[in-house]
Amino acid sequence: MSEMVKRLKPNYTWTFLDMAWSGRRERVYIKVNTNTTEARQFVDLCTGQRGSSFLNTQLTRVWNKGKEGECVFGGNYDSGDNRMLSSDGYCGKGRVMFMSHTDKSGEFIISTHGQCQKIGIDVGRVWNGLEVLEEAAQLSDITQVTVVDCGVMVVA
Repeated sequence: MSEMVKRLKPNYTWTFLDMAWSGRRERVYIKVNTNTTEARQFVDLCTGQRGSSFLNTQLTRVWNKGKEGECVFGGNYDSGDNRMLSSDGYCGKGRVMFMSHTDKSGEFIISTHGQCQKIGIDVGRVWNGLEVLEEAAQLSDITQVTVVDCGVMVVA
């Protein structure tokens, strides 16, 4: 793992989340701007480099389902209080945000429909596979969607 981390670009990292439900498995590619502590923590949770990871976690909820501002929440969510942290501004479709709960856990938020209220820290953007999350957001039970693999990619 340390050899791969040395090959990553200093300003951004390509990550992926493989989402599975009902016999399906689809990949979502995310370009993470690694210029904040939260963004680096998001990458760490994709690789499992610090112990915890997004692996085998579920999507936990949908905000504004089917409406402007829809976004999905998921990841290693262990704060236990369902608290929403907001900051000024709005984000566009495909924007990836992150809320850190401890140095080894946190929650990702991905906007899936129009402009959403900015929640957490902006860490990147879905580059490919947004339709996977849009479809998952329409399920009657979002928690059936599991991250079955995740990691980083070295792009030449």
